[in-house]
Amino acid sequence: MALTQKEIEELISSMMKEGTDDNELQVVKPRLRVYDFKRPDKFSKDHLRGVQLLFDNFCRLVTSYFSGLFRLAIHSNVLSVDQVTYEEFSTGLSNPCSVAVVDWESLSSNMLVNFSPQIALFMVDRLCGGPGTAMAVSRALTEIETAVLRRIAETMAQILSTTLREFNIEQHELSVASIEVNPLFVQQAMAPNDIVMSVTIGMKFGGQSGNIELCLPYTLLEPVLPALSAHRWFSKRDDESNEKNNESVSSAIQHVEIPISCRLGERALAMKDVMSLKPGDVIELDARTSDYAVLHLLGKPKFNVEIGRVGSRMAARIVSRREDNSEELI
Repeated sequence: MALTQKEIEELISSMMKEGTDDNELQVVKPRLRVYDFKRPDKFSKDHLRGVQLLFDNFCRLVTSYFSGLFRLAIHSNVLSVDQVTYEEFSTGLSNPCSVAVVDWESLSSNMLVNFSPQIALFMVDRLCGGPGTAMAVSRALTEIETAVLRRIAETMAQILSTTLREFNIEQHELSVASIEVNPLFVQQAMAPNDIVMSVTIGMKFGGQSGNIELCLPYTLLEPVLPALSAHRWFSKRDDESNEKNNESVSSAIQHVEIPISCRLGERALAMKDVMSLKPGDVIELDARTSDYAVLHLLGKPKFNVEIGRVGSRMAARIVSRREDNSEELI
């Protein structure tokens, strides 16, 4: 006998009503995650924190060096570390722009460093002997100004190389390939939807302020991503701290005096026998004349020794380590 669709629905409804609370039907909702194919997550939060630490150290070095170079009190800090598409980065470039193309040796891509117009013109004007006042009109850099800005970008590349070595990222020398003043001429072999890491650094030169944005493509960072882990960085710092502490402790205990005693043998006596001892009495020990004496360090037996004489002084020559001593020698 075939059931109609209505009868099937009534049967299922009655079965659900008859069931107890413990046997209620539970619909398992699938654990779904929204995945954006246009902007996939290629950098984990740990990588972002690691890059934040890297460029925090970079800003510290840049602040120290630029303060002497421009003869001004300079402050720099990391404003943001985000993963964006290359299209979003390129559309944010002003026209005219000041973009340094930095080449990483042995890596397949380049890093882009975008100087905001205020920062670029200020740096050039200051290094050329000017006061570094704010420019009323944003303009493109001349050939001489571009050469000056290139020297600044090369200095920043050298500072970044030093910072990378602190993260044990070696054999990657950075050099400036070119300075572009037109965003259309920024040559980067990347698709618009390729993921890049954008690091924005805020800089303040006296009364002037601006941003420097670094574009790090995923294809560039992929070979060095394991070294950019914040967890690995803190572990490394802990290991270095432990090594330094061990070295300092070892050097500190080099001149610590340790009491050493040499015992020929032992014998247990009752208190009444000890109280009755007088000069001339002989105490029989538990050792034979052919047995070794025992050298004690900090009251613990460590070595078997032979008793002898060196000049007018008594001496003990170490023969072997005590086999019953399971503790390490201090």
